[in-house]
Amino acid sequence: MRRIYVLPVILVLTLFLFACGVVRTSPFGETSLILIPASQEVALGRAAAREVEKKAKLCKDPVINSYVNEVGQKIAAVSGRYDITYHYKVIESPKLNAFSLPGGWVYIYTGLLKHLKNEADLAFVLGHETGHIVGRHAIRRLQVIYGINFLLSLTLGDKNLSQVELEVLKVLYQIVIAGYSRKEEFEADAMGAYFTGKAGWNPVASVETIEILDKLTKFKPTGITELFMDHPTNRKRIRNLNSWIKKFPQQWLENPFNEERYKENVLWRLNGNTEGRKESNRGGSRGPSEAGENS
Repeated sequence: MRRIYVLPVILVLTLFLFACGVVRTSPFGETSLILIPASQEVALGRAAAREVEKKAKLCKDPVINSYVNEVGQKIAAVSGRYDITYHYKVIESPKLNAFSLPGGWVYIYTGLLKHLKNEADLAFVLGHETGHIVGRHAIRRLQVIYGINFLLSLTLGDKNLSQVELEVLKVLYQIVIAGYSRKEEFEADAMGAYFTGKAGWNPVASVETIEILDKLTKFKPTGITELFMDHPTNRKRIRNLNSWIKKFPQQWLENPFNEERYKENVLWRLNGNTEGRKESNRGGSRGPSEAGENS
């Protein structure tokens, strides 16, 4: 008679695990099965961040650092994911890139900052990377590659990481640098634009940012080359963003871009403009709704 109850018990336990592991992974209602707890996700991200910061040269300008973090924290405040702490940091490098690590770490390169036009563009880039964290994109990949039990077994202490743990972090870094799938990039774009608008900036900046990147990109795939790409083309990203912007509240299209404040806090300082530094020190930085500037 006992055997009769084995299958129902297994079924109930399975459903329980799935129910516990199903979490919301976007502001649009999507959910995913995530069986790695936030504490382990944060441990992975923290360990990866330490390795990144051992090799990367972090920006030393306190105004730029504070400004980027301030914009990022406004994005984090509307992200819908509040079980982690977000860290927004700047790396000194000519690379036109930004990336995020599980558990709340977001990095943007000065090479990209120099080409953005305004604060709303910055908000979108940080929002896109925050979207990868909210969507647990890297964690979902790691779950498939290594399995739940293996990831949970990692200790990831402050010092003396094992060779196995270093290999996991290496794979994680390759995931976030090489880029995500088309679906994941489209999701992060949509979330980035949504967070930008909800936090008080104009979401049209999302399209502007992709257009900037497209002009700076030498390789533009077409035809059969495009079919075999994992990463979506800029043209398709713009089309996806335009379709999402139409669904957002129309009043968001009246939100500011804050071009002048971005110049004062980032562009002038990166370009060594003394007057810009003076203006930045006098004016400080205000929230998106206070400036009322449009580009």
